Amino acid sequence: MTGLRQAALSGTRWTVTARIGLQLVTWPITIVVMRLLAPADYGLFAIALVVSGFITLFAELGLGVALVQAPELTPAQARMASSLVILLNGLIAAALVLLAPLVATVFEKPGVTAVIQVLTLELLFAAFAAVPMALLERALKIREVSIAQMAAGICGAAVTLAAALLDAGVWALVAGSLSAGLVRSAGLIAFHGRLVWPGALDLGGLRPMIRVSGQVLAARVLWYWSGHADQMVLGRILHASILGMYNVAAQLAMLPAGKAMEAVNRVAFPILSRLRGEAAGLQDMHRRITALLALYGFGICWGLGAVAPEFVLAVLGQKWQPAAVPLAMLALVAPLRMLCAFHNTVVTAAGVPQVATRELLLASVLMPLAVGLGAWLQGLHGASLAWLLAYPVVYLFSSRLTSRAIGLGFLVSMRPMAAPLMAGLAMLVAVEASRRAMGAELTVLLRLPVEVAVGAMAYLGVLWLMARRLLLETGFLALELVRPARSGG
Repeated sequence: MTGLRQAALSGTRWTVTARIGLQLVTWPITIVVMRLLAPADYGLFAIALVVSGFITLFAELGLGVALVQAPELTPAQARMASSLVILLNGLIAAALVLLAPLVATVFEKPGVTAVIQVLTLELLFAAFAAVPMALLERALKIREVSIAQMAAGICGAAVTLAAALLDAGVWALVAGSLSAGLVRSAGLIAFHGRLVWPGALDLGGLRPMIRVSGQVLAARVLWYWSGHADQMVLGRILHASILGMYNVAAQLAMLPAGKAMEAVNRVAFPILSRLRGEAAGLQDMHRRITALLALYGFGICWGLGAVAPEFVLAVLGQKWQPAAVPLAMLALVAPLRMLCAFHNTVVTAAGVPQVATRELLLASVLMPLAVGLGAWLQGLHGASLAWLLAYPVVYLFSSRLTSRAIGLGFLVSMRPMAAPLMAGLAMLVAVEASRRAMGAELTVLLRLPVEVAVGAMAYLGVLWLMARRLLLETGFLALELVRPARSGG
């Protein structure tokens, strides 16, 4: 357990450092790009990315997770997995090129054809890096993976900005995505030390991993569909500019949660996988990480939602003002989506990925129906409100299934998020009260920092009263991550 703790701290340290460093560089660039590009550019790119992203879920077949989890892994099995991934990626890239015109016809967006076809290059980059990345994670070499991800993010942001300054429109987003994919793959291969060359295919040798990967793939497909089907549904209903507003609001709302979950999953999954046979250790880690995620999610995501009107005007500009209300609603749901993602990681690591499949099946049916109905009744605002009303049902169902799978009582599993939830509600009330007290006399640039300060004080104050131990433990953990000398991290 001591060794796992040190590995977790080291992995978390590098992942968090990479994420913070990356956001410090890319956030200002992203904001400048949003000001340069039109909402319609983001709408067109969203359709292309959702369609290509959904199909490319099948490219890896979930073998990455299976490689990390396998009790033993031979070089021959790694080469066979590499062969299978490269073959599938090539076939899927060809299928996307052929299907792109049909997608453009279905969504009545002719410009999306070329965008989808060019984005298939990312599949070829990823094909050669999939197995090296899995082997790095299996060896708990989180530092190397984090550095590769950070380099890719910075390169992608820089290329996007350069292309946007040249007035490339939607192609600025395409160029940034492709350059990030190329740098990420090159970095992962370099850190692994070599390419994993394809070997002779023998499905019998891969059969144990394929059984695991099948469940993982099903869960991934359902997760992707439940999280992105709203944009596919809205692509048929809304104009590209309105879809662009929704897409940017959704990206901003999930950005803090998404980046946190990337970091947590990268570190937690291999650690939890090693605790699969230790029920007490798995339950304890589940409670601890849930509490930390809730503290972070309700503080950051709800904080962003609370100041959404001022944030959009001050940071993105007047042309993005319609995105403020969707941003506020979607940010309120973001912590629950983050916790559901963690539930899926826990049950997959515990060897019961079918539990995640059941929860995701509900989300994949409920959320598209709710968003479609909301958009039909109230357009952009109705689609956003649908998330706020329907997703808590998914979260409660997910919590129930996860707690049962790891032998933890439902109420016990929910307890770690009680104090952060109450603190978040206090923060929302405090920010709204300060907004009303200031009125419209102050400029948005003055109102925004005041609201942020008031909200932060309310959030931390309630946490200090209700969950002082959690707050102190989080502070001690932060100190361990910042000062690793004694632990050798």
